[in-house]
Amino acid sequence: MADNIALEIRNWSVGYLDHPIVRDFSAVFTTGSVTSLIGGNGAGKSTLLKSIFGLNRQFGGTLIFEGKPVDGLSPSSRLKAGIGIVPQGRCNFPQMTVHENLEMGTYLLPRAKASAAIERVVDIFPMLRRKWRQLAGNLSGGEQQVLETAMVLESGPRLLLLDEPSLGLSPKMQAEVFETVKAIRDDGVTVIMAEQNVFGSLMISDRAIVLELGKKFADGPANEIMHDPRIKAAFLGGDPVVEND
Repeated sequence: MADNIALEIRNWSVGYLDHPIVRDFSAVFTTGSVTSLIGGNGAGKSTLLKSIFGLNRQFGGTLIFEGKPVDGLSPSSRLKAGIGIVPQGRCNFPQMTVHENLEMGTYLLPRAKASAAIERVVDIFPMLRRKWRQLAGNLSGGEQQVLETAMVLESGPRLLLLDEPSLGLSPKMQAEVFETVKAIRDDGVTVIMAEQNVFGSLMISDRAIVLELGKKFADGPANEIMHDPRIKAAFLGGDPVVEND
């Protein structure tokens, strides 16, 4: 496998109970890039992200991270291998301070490395130092999203999975979250993001994959996907595509 490939997914079929949601999905993700997963409700975006972290049932296929198969590993083993996920919805400890939340995020690290991990994420997100003693539950939605992302980054993932990071946030807070994603990418982390703000996510992405009913519908550079008439009509409010007879 080439050195610049972070993740390769081959013929991936995953879902819940006895029913695959995502079927026969294949893709290669380049190191240090941002990829947006877009599609309507039920398209399989969250299912795909969770499956990379091992949170649902695999029906077939292979998942290769940095040249090694990881589809047989537990979620905790995938985290130790360098894959992190920030799930949809709030996932901090609201009655604990920002500092205490960051300490909780170092639970997998040896004590000697915990302080350095906290300093590293605070350097990436200076807002966290300013809010050091505030309760996490009193932060704005965007600030909580940054905190939760920082908690995952403390473990040093080289692949970060983000599930709807701007969901329910104001336009200003959404912009802050997208700036956060850019900062993470600039730090060398590969990011795969499922996002309902299609335009905002495509603006900061290197690549986009469109899912439709669990199958790959389109895949290419984000700028090209953004200007694809079919995608504009379906997700960006463009004119509907009229096919000639």
